[in-house]
Parts: sequence; C-alpha cells; structure tokens
Amino acid sequence: MSTYLKFRIGKDKRKLVPINGFELKDADSNNPQWLQGRQNEDGGRQVFVDLEDENGSPINLTGASAVFKGVLPGGQYKIWDHKSSTIIDAQAGRFRYTFPKRAMAIAGSYKQAFFEIFREGTKLATLEFNFEVLADLVEENIIPSDYITPFEDLYGKLKKYLVKFNGDFDTAMTQWKKDVAGLITELNADVSGINLTISEIKTQLSALEDKIKADGLLTLADFNVLKDELLNRMDAVEHQDILNFRNKLKYKTISATIYSDSESISGDQLNHIKATGADLALITMVTVDNANDSSPTDISVTTFNDVIKRAKNIGLNITMLKPHIGIAGQHDSFSRKDYLPDDPDGFFENWKDLMLHYADLAVTNSIPVLCIGCEMFNQTDVKYLTKWQDIYNTIKAKYPDLLITYAMSQYEFFEPENQGQIASVIDYIGMNIYPSYISSEYKSGLKVRELKGAWWNDWNGNQFMETLDEYFDEYQKPILVTETGLMPYKDGLAHLISSYINSNEKENYDAQAIGYKAALEAIAKDSHVIGVSIWHASKPFSFISKDVNTVTPSEKVLTQYFKGGKI
Repeated sequence: MSTYLKFRIGKDKRKLVPINGFELKDADSNNPQWLQGRQNEDGGRQVFVDLEDENGSPINLTGASAVFKGVLPGGQYKIWDHKSSTIIDAQAGRFRYTFPKRAMAIAGSYKQAFFEIFREGTKLATLEFNFEVLADLVEENIIPSDYITPFEDLYGKLKKYLVKFNGDFDTAMTQWKKDVAGLITELNADVSGINLTISEIKTQLSALEDKIKADGLLTLADFNVLKDELLNRMDAVEHQDILNFRNKLKYKTISATIYSDSESISGDQLNHIKATGADLALITMVTVDNANDSSPTDISVTTFNDVIKRAKNIGLNITMLKPHIGIAGQHDSFSRKDYLPDDPDGFFENWKDLMLHYADLAVTNSIPVLCIGCEMFNQTDVKYLTKWQDIYNTIKAKYPDLLITYAMSQYEFFEPENQGQIASVIDYIGMNIYPSYISSEYKSGLKVRELKGAWWNDWNGNQFMETLDEYFDEYQKPILVTETGLMPYKDGLAHLISSYINSNEKENYDAQAIGYKAALEAIAKDSHVIGVSIWHASKPFSFISKDVNTVTPSEKVLTQYFKGGKI
C-alpha cells in the first residue's frame, strides 16, 4: 500500500504544535498530510515523498539520504530509521520510505513524525505529518521498544566481534562496549531522551540468538556459553557505568607556525601555549613558487633553532614537527589539495631529502613525532603509495624510534580505498578534523552535549568518529587528531573558511570556547585517539586576545582540559 506526501522546504509558517497532538497541513494546501498503517504490518506501508524548494522546483537529492524520525503512540518509544528509505528519482526530489514492523508496534497516533534529509552537505527537516497506526485485534502485538537503526547496526555486529577475536572474549567485549558508548554519546547529542541502556542490550540478546540459530554462524551450544558469559559481564558493566569512560591523551598540543625567516613564532604565543599545559606542535612553511613547482624551499635552520631555544627556555616541550607546503607570502592559505608538481618523481625525491632533514632536526631536539606531510591530496593518490613507503623506510632505517604520521584532510580520509591508504605506511594515523557544529551563528545558551554530536554527524553530514574508528579497525594503529579548531567569531562554529567571516567583526571567544569543549569532550569518548593538536596560535584561529595579558574563555577551556587533566 503506497501513499504520496509532498513537502515544500522553507515554507513552514506554523505556530508551535501542542504536545498532546496535532493536525498538520502542507504549507500550500488545505489538505492535511497524513498516513495510516496497521499494527504488525511489515513493509506493507510505503510512502513516496516529493520535496520542493520555496519556488516549487524539485530539490535535487543526488547523493542524499533520508531518515525517518518519530515518537510512537504513547510517547514512550522513539524511532530513528536510516535504513528503509530509497532515493528513486533524485532530480525530481522523490524518495520512497517503507515502514518497518517495529514502527507499527503500538496502535494510536504518533506524537511526532517527520523526515530528515542529508543533501549536498546540508541537513533539512520536512514538516511533521500525522501518522496513525490502526489496532490489529487478530495477531499478537509486537513488543514495543526504541528502534534506532544505528544502534541496531552495531548490535547486529556483536556476533562478528565474538568471531573476529577468535575466543578472546575480553578483547571482543572491550571493543564492543567502547563502540556502544560512543554511539550512545552520538545519539544523545542528536535526539534528546533516547533510552539506550544495558537493559535494552539484554532484551535484544534474544534476537541475536535467533539470528545465530538461523544462519549457523556458531553452534547453539557455542553461543549459549558466550551468552551466559555475556550476561554476567553485562551485570558487571551496569555497576561500572561504561558511559563515564574518559579517554586520557598521550599528546596534547597546540600548533604554531614559522611562516618564513622573517615571520617566526612570538614569545607571547609560546607563553600562552605553555600556560594551557599543552606542548607545541611546530609547523613550518615549506614554500613553492606556484602550484606546479616541484622544488620546495625550506626555512633556515637558524630560524628553526631560534624557536626551539626560546621554547626550551620557558620549559615548553615540542611534541610534533609538521612541515606544510605553501606559497611564499601567503601564510597557510594555499590549498594543498590543488598542489600538482609538474615533475612528480623529482618532487618525491626532493621531499624525501627534506623529510630526512626534518627527521634529523626532530631527533636532535628530542621531538618524538614527525609529520611527513599535510593535506597533499594529489600526492597521496594510491599510485604514489610506494613513494611514501620509501620515505618512511628511509627515515626508519636511520631513526627507528622516531614516530611518523601524516595529516590527512577529510578529502583524503573519506577516500579509504585511495588517498586513505597512506595510513598503511605511517605509525600514527593523522586526521585533520573540522566539524560544522551548528548551521549558523553562535548564540548564548548552546549546550556542549548538543555540539559534540557533530563529531559523529555534523551539519554537512560528515561522520568523523565512524570514519576514525574504521581506520583504527582496518590498520590497528592509534589516531592522532593532527588538527582541529575553530575561529573565534560568532560564525566560527559553522564555518571553517575565514572568507565567511567579516574581518571587521569583533572576536567571540565564547563561541570558540564552547567549540573547544565540544571537541575535547567528543575525543574523550574514543579510546582510539591518543593525541590532539589545536589549530592555532595565530589568526584567524587564535585563542589569544589582542591584549596578551588577558586570558580568553577559549584559553581557560584549554587549560582546564590540558593542565587540569580532563583529557
């Protein structure tokens, strides 16, 4: 049975809906948008949804996904289903959603029902619609519960955890519980009041048993042994409160850059970094004449040594050395994604010599981590993987204890079968992560709990934490968040690029501070991350006030987490 709904995005002019019920109409129609289904139906109710913009033109759904969200009759249980929708005509703005059986568990009117669309980096929500579930007095009712498909997916992987670790139950369950904790953090950040508890896990364990009986992955006798041990462990977990898990980082750094021999790092920057309890991630601009120049030019050793000396004089440790390719005089504004040397072989030979030089500098100055590249999208094409392997091997042959990373941009780590394979030739997997925390301007009253969910699913639809965990699972290497940060402006929580920001606008360190806190709280929930580097001590990302004697809200947050030991 199929029904059609049409929504015009951006035309919602309704007043707030009473909590006990509603009768909603489309923005341009006197007819209510409504659906009916019957208890216990499984796939029998489908809806075709058409989306238009304010001008009546179809919204292009190419690359989009649709999620159904709702509150079941009675208001006790929620549904969040990202598995049952299909884009059937992207250009016409049409998708199909098939209601699963779990959505039909309770007779009555849904308290809320709507679709959420992730399209081309934007999250849109439709109007709510009426959805009534008619009683089925013949068949026995379904036992109702929350139906949150991200959790269902993770739950369904439990048997894979048990098989993957080949009888090492402790290892399997430790990893699964961490992933559950991370998912719950994500869901609670996005949907208020979702009740995903250990009790729910126990309830659904019987469903896992049914699956294993059906597919024969394990014998029933094998599973019963694991089930008994799992239930015992879950009893213990209830008293340990795994959701209070906090990751403690090995590397806590703030980035500062030597732009050229004449533009070094100021003493004020070094002092403010030291005051937070962080170490220094030392960035150097290795310049080229243009985007096709194959011969990068380094800063002078004299300038480098001057920064090292001044940092050591105030007791500031340097943890990472991180050269960036840039065009002379442009600071760090050059898009390394567009760097395409006209002599690739010549470039890699030059880069290997340069990285061996940086390895010398790192070891000489007791810097434990060397980052051998940053956001060089074209150079991390998988066809050049042997070049990076050669660089890694050359450094390791001379300095086996020096730890090597590479700072991937999201353009790279979202390409795991291509650019992302550079993770195979480094010691630490480096990721530059910049979520869009909100859609527009910062306003007072925002909660950290709401913002940190952007690390799992940001306003552009990026799933950073899921990607991070997938890299760990694939390569079994620790993760370094080699860059994260935001600009201290009211738009800074929404935009990374400084061109969005009015250069005459006054700094808003409250916005930056809550962004820092959200980032560090998110990182504290993932044990795969061993370090973070805040970007940056210089404008436009700086946390340091023009009045260098002032401690900004941003700096206070960094001090609480770094010196205060919260992460």
